[in-house]
Amino acid sequence: MPEPEIAFDLTPLQNAHRYRGIGTYVRGLAVRLMQQKDVPIEFWGWDGEPSFAIEPPHRKLLLTRIPMPRYRGAWLFAQLATRRRAMKSRVKAVHVTDPEALTALPPRKLLATVYDLIPLKQGIGRRRALARAGYDSYLKGLRKADVLFAISEQTAGDIVEMLRVPASRIRIAKPGVDLPRSEPRTVRRARQYFLYLGGPNPNKNLGVLLDAMAQCTELEEELRIGGYWLPKQVAALEAQTSSAELRGRVRHIGFVPEEELTALIRDATAVIIPSLQEGFGLPVAEGLAAGALVIHSRLPVLEATSGGAALVFDPTSATALADCLRRAAHDPELQKSLRGRALEQARQITWDAAIKTTLTTYEAILRE
Repeated sequence: MPEPEIAFDLTPLQNAHRYRGIGTYVRGLAVRLMQQKDVPIEFWGWDGEPSFAIEPPHRKLLLTRIPMPRYRGAWLFAQLATRRRAMKSRVKAVHVTDPEALTALPPRKLLATVYDLIPLKQGIGRRRALARAGYDSYLKGLRKADVLFAISEQTAGDIVEMLRVPASRIRIAKPGVDLPRSEPRTVRRARQYFLYLGGPNPNKNLGVLLDAMAQCTELEEELRIGGYWLPKQVAALEAQTSSAELRGRVRHIGFVPEEELTALIRDATAVIIPSLQEGFGLPVAEGLAAGALVIHSRLPVLEATSGGAALVFDPTSATALADCLRRAAHDPELQKSLRGRALEQARQITWDAAIKTTLTTYEAILRE
């Protein structure tokens, strides 16, 4: 094994990102990079934090121990840790996957994965001062990076338009999705349900889903919401769903472990993705891979993922979404058709192109 020449950032698998799409992306890419035994990569992480589920015996793993605050100002410490790892390492290039850890590392080449620019679209001026400073630092790092990996054409276009980064510095590396290796065991559910997987962020547009549920009081399905939420966010949801139309029909089920996720998705009447903005839309891909009926908002980035194997609706219309919920609940032929097409489409969503792009970019960077 040659001496490592490029470092890959694994820290999103050890912080709160491991509960989100960022962690899913980093894990999927890292697993496949670790299979490239002749590629000179080392992997960076935190010492003393939760262990890696994918730590390989044939790889060098450079860990850093440093006090790390959980919330405010965490980006300052994440950037400091990145610099400290760089001081200990002899690599020529660093691929940063955690937005909070992005910082210049001269004379090393800097590569970064960009998931979306949604906070910039929404207006970072509404953020608290420290969070705004952190995001400003992230944007500055993106502009200075030698190569940016965008997870979709949507994100690549936003980088060019909003950050004025030349397209020549951008590579598209879309995530793939893993099909279940075996048929998930059937779980007898006490009640039929619709499923939403994600956070309460404004771009997720959860309000329109709640409004649609309120219009469908005749349906027996409840709405289950899965994802890692803060207690105050769960409390806000409970207050928001205390009306007569929603009381007892909406339930936050918390973070769903990977080994339970496929069965939960597959057994749902439908998986709902009502987003106003997305970088890729991983829940769409996960829904397709589980053979679920997927309902998502009419966004080009989501439609590119679903490939016509889903119901789509205007994300500004709760009535349009309510109509989709009724169709999913009452039309068995629609269920059969879309579930079959979902698996066909999921087979097209692979990591092959992302791995090829990533490795080709690494080779080019190391030749410079």
